[in-house]
Amino acid sequence: MRRLFENLVHFAKDERGVFAALFGIMSIVLIATAGAVVDFVGVQKARNSAQLALDAATLALQPEIFELSDDQIKTAALGLIIERLADTAITVDMETISTDTTAGSLFLEARLTIPTAFVALVAIPTMSVRVASQATRKKLAVEVAMVLDNSGSMASSSRMTNLKAAASNATEILFSGLSTQPNVFIGIVPFTFFVNIGAGNAGASWIDAAGNSSIANDNFDNDNDDSTPFNGPVNRLALYSQLSNVSWGGCVVARPNTSTGPGSNLDTDDTTPDISIPDTLFVPAFAPDTPDSWDTWLNDYIDDDDAAACSSISGGSDRERQERLCKYSGSINTSTYGPNMDCPSAPTLPLTNVKQPVLDAIDDMVASGGTNIHMGAVWGFRLLSPTVPFTEGDVYDEATAKVIIMMTDGENTTYGSGNMNGASFYTAYGYPFNNRLGTTSWSEAALRAEMDARTVESCANAKAEGIVIYTIGLNPPNTATQTMLETCATSLAHAFFPTQPSELDAVFTGIANQLAALRLSQ
Repeated sequence: MRRLFENLVHFAKDERGVFAALFGIMSIVLIATAGAVVDFVGVQKARNSAQLALDAATLALQPEIFELSDDQIKTAALGLIIERLADTAITVDMETISTDTTAGSLFLEARLTIPTAFVALVAIPTMSVRVASQATRKKLAVEVAMVLDNSGSMASSSRMTNLKAAASNATEILFSGLSTQPNVFIGIVPFTFFVNIGAGNAGASWIDAAGNSSIANDNFDNDNDDSTPFNGPVNRLALYSQLSNVSWGGCVVARPNTSTGPGSNLDTDDTTPDISIPDTLFVPAFAPDTPDSWDTWLNDYIDDDDAAACSSISGGSDRERQERLCKYSGSINTSTYGPNMDCPSAPTLPLTNVKQPVLDAIDDMVASGGTNIHMGAVWGFRLLSPTVPFTEGDVYDEATAKVIIMMTDGENTTYGSGNMNGASFYTAYGYPFNNRLGTTSWSEAALRAEMDARTVESCANAKAEGIVIYTIGLNPPNTATQTMLETCATSLAHAFFPTQPSELDAVFTGIANQLAALRLSQ
């Protein structure tokens, strides 16, 4: 027994092998400490993957906040994240979901529980991280007016072909390849010297059918004495009905340049037409028959001497021969322009959320005539407005993004002439003789400057209502036109100046992608 006790005492005092035992214990700590770096990298990798997955889920589900409940969105988000992570060892819990249908936003927050390989040796079997994402559609609905140049120069260098392809591709992007979209509306405004608002609107209450507007009698007279004043009325639609082989093409002239407030006039704003205020109505375009006496007249479509209803017209002055109302009966010479001079054949397409009519309207465009960017701009504004003449636009509020995409390949144009009208072509302002552009000078430079000013004023009025304007000037012909388009645009970043027709597709695609995109705000 004594020997056994001595051996136990000796064993207790023997320190050989202690280091090995201590090292065995410490190695666990050392391995866990060194491995913590590996675990941390793994956790960060999982967190980054989860953030991407959550962002994707938030973007995908944001449009559904108006249709699905929070629980349904939560379930769908969880499924999308788990599917994208593709790691069954990671546990995902959706902790927070917040929707705001007014702002169009969706906020999601998730907690990930990730197993550890090394720190589990020191009783830390898992690590948790949180990820959050918020997606907000810039607006709940998008309304786009494509204001597209249909002037004759668009026929050269495949410009119209490229424009049609670019506008169609933008349409496909905005509709996301679907035939219809509940919150995407597109309208088309083809423009030349005029905008065709649709011949089917002849009976609309906002058309000056009675001829009471102060400009309805421009270039008309009811007698053979030019010195006697004539105040109308002139029902231009009735004049068309008296002609057996032509009807109104759907174009209207610019409203009078009558002030409706600081920096705003009837021909640049969206004042609601009111039958009790005739100048607010829209007057059908009617290019008058020009006299037979000059070979240079471009729109001589009635033989003055054969106008049966005008017994003494052949004896009057050129002005009298042009203005006599009695001329307009029977058939006209259709080899010249006629009363629908330069009215684009493609009518305006009101806003629609069905894709095919938009594509058809784009395809129907034909390059012909002059360029009046002002008319395109102001009618793009009116197309988006919730009030007549086009009422398809939603009210102005934070829920709807209203956008004009305005493209031209030229400048505001007039074709001056030394004849009594001051120009070769009848336009939305009549002739320079009618003084509709508010200038005493008939020079092309002075008239163009006034058209530029009214274009800018129309854009300013649209932007004042919250409308975003993109301008596209294909190889702009001069600095004044480029400056006008830059001023019209919402910002310089919204103005584009491609130099080749083939570049139009990239510009339209970029704009469409901006409008279709969601933005991540967190």
